[in-house]
Amino acid sequence: MDFERPHFWMPVPAPEGRRHAFRGRRWDGSPVLESACGSALPLATPSEMDWIQCPTCWYCWNVLLEQPSEPESTCAGCPYDSGHRTPESTRAELERADTP
Repeated sequence: MDFERPHFWMPVPAPEGRRHAFRGRRWDGSPVLESACGSALPLATPSEMDWIQCPTCWYCWNVLLEQPSEPESTCAGCPYDSGHRTPESTRAELERADTP
């Protein structure tokens, strides 16, 4: 599933009692939204106890983990021109900076 950024987490106490990820910066008051895991879930203003008691939905968590990371703006001129900083590209950058 292509899950766009940004996203927000929201506990859904009923029917399943899990904290799910949804598209957008924050909840807009919609009564039902589709979560990252593909479930259409009813939403309501959560209580503080909902945040504490509802565990994270691992399907939503995995969907977000599988998304490619966003390129860092400071990575212009990355040795592999990928737009992503990796330990190898950072090491290569440091080695280039250390050589006279």
